[in-house]
Amino acid sequence: MRFLRMTAVLGVAVLASGCSTIVSSDNQTVSVKALHQNKEVSGSICTMQNSKGEWTTVTPQSVNIRKSFGDLTVTCRKESATGTKVVASSAEGSTFGNILIGGGIGALIDAGTGNGYIYPSYISVDMHGIISN
Repeated sequence: MRFLRMTAVLGVAVLASGCSTIVSSDNQTVSVKALHQNKEVSGSICTMQNSKGEWTTVTPQSVNIRKSFGDLTVTCRKESATGTKVVASSAEGSTFGNILIGGGIGALIDAGTGNGYIYPSYISVDMHGIISN
C-alpha cells in the first residue's frame, strides 16, 4: 500500500511539473522594429524564418510565429535598405521542470516540438542602405 501511495504521489508530481508540450502553446507573438540610423522605420517588410516556417509582417505590426528550438532569422527591407538579425531561442521554465522531475523524455519532446522554447517578444533590426524621407 505504501508503494502504491508513493507511486501515485510521484506520478502526480511528474504530471504537475508541466511538460511544455502540455502547458505551453507552440505559437508566440513577436514584434519587430526596423531601425535605420537609429530611427524607427515604419512600413518595412520583415520576414521571420525558423525550422517551423516563415512569416512576414510590416513594421510596426506584430506577427504570430511557431516556436522552435533553433534560431529565428529576421530580415527587414525597405527601399534599398536591408538588415538581418539572428536571435536564439531560450528554454522556458517548464522545460527545466521536465529535466529535473520528468527526466529527459519530456525535454526531448519539447525540443522536437519547440514548445519548451521562446524567442524575445521584441526584436530590433538595424538596416543599412538608403531610405528616402
